Amino acid sequence: MPIEASDTTANPAPSADAFLQFLVNLVNNGSQLESIGVTLQMGGMLVSGSIVSGAEYFDRFAASFTGSLDTLDADTRDGVRRSLAELGDVFRVPQPADPLPNYIHLADALFFMADGTPVAGQPTLWRGRTSSVDGFILGRLQSEAAS
Repeated sequence: MPIEASDTTANPAPSADAFLQFLVNLVNNGSQLESIGVTLQMGGMLVSGSIVSGAEYFDRFAASFTGSLDTLDADTRDGVRRSLAELGDVFRVPQPADPLPNYIHLADALFFMADGTPVAGQPTLWRGRTSSVDGFILGRLQSEAAS
């Protein structure tokens, strides 16, 4: 008797949640929706923050990173800032519906254990693969200190 393929091999799980990718694309396209509060479940941890466009992420990353380069002269720091910010240029034009985005960018990200216990740290910028997200909810978790 031949062995039949199971449903999981015939219909493998998608590499990423198309609905989450759709939300990321809405923000990336710079419509009137500038950010979306979200909590992502990833490998037993929770990452909570606001989805921001790739352009905003790289602009903020560039400013933060070059702000710490106080041993460099102002012209060199500005050149580094501009180079890093240019990585966001791909997001400054309308994003296609296909392919859906592979990366999600969060601002003011906080990290929590699966039971909601906050992991020490300051809100930060965060970038991750949409394919690594196990699940998500709309809305941000708040640490007890922020409440």
